[in-house]
Amino acid sequence: MSIDPTNAPAETSAEATTAGQSPAAPASSNRAVAFGGVGLGIGLVLGLVIGLAVIPAVGSVAGSVAGGVVDAAQPSPIIAATETCGVEDSLYIVVGDDGASLSMDSTGEESKGAPYSDILCVLDELDTPDSVLNRINSTRALDGRQSADWGNFSASWGYHPNSGANIIIDFTRD
Repeated sequence: MSIDPTNAPAETSAEATTAGQSPAAPASSNRAVAFGGVGLGIGLVLGLVIGLAVIPAVGSVAGSVAGGVVDAAQPSPIIAATETCGVEDSLYIVVGDDGASLSMDSTGEESKGAPYSDILCVLDELDTPDSVLNRINSTRALDGRQSADWGNFSASWGYHPNSGANIIIDFTRD
């Protein structure tokens, strides 16, 4: 109620409403709806933008982690080759770097080493090309250290009649 000079009671909104007319909504109510709608719109746009930026990044990280788990579950080709050839416990055919490298020493005139047949078995299991096998077989002491690459492997080797062949193979995952 408001006081007016005539002491007549002020009209209430119910009294002011005539048949078929609705009372005018307060201005603050319209403003709140407008701000709420704008805030909701901005939130949706930001959510989409951030979602589109973050989801691919998280997906690639998850893919990398999952790929790493799959890679870790599979033995390296070097480990698989030594196991297939039954030389995983050989003193002269040694796997290093958690399966990423291999060192093989053959028998020489003055030193012990792995039989050449064991070394050939491992090289065969690693799908060593014939061209590389022929280069290893024809290396002389005077040739020094030789090298070759195939697939995910790189190899270097040397030979001396007294100490035999020394072959080092490195494996790199894609």
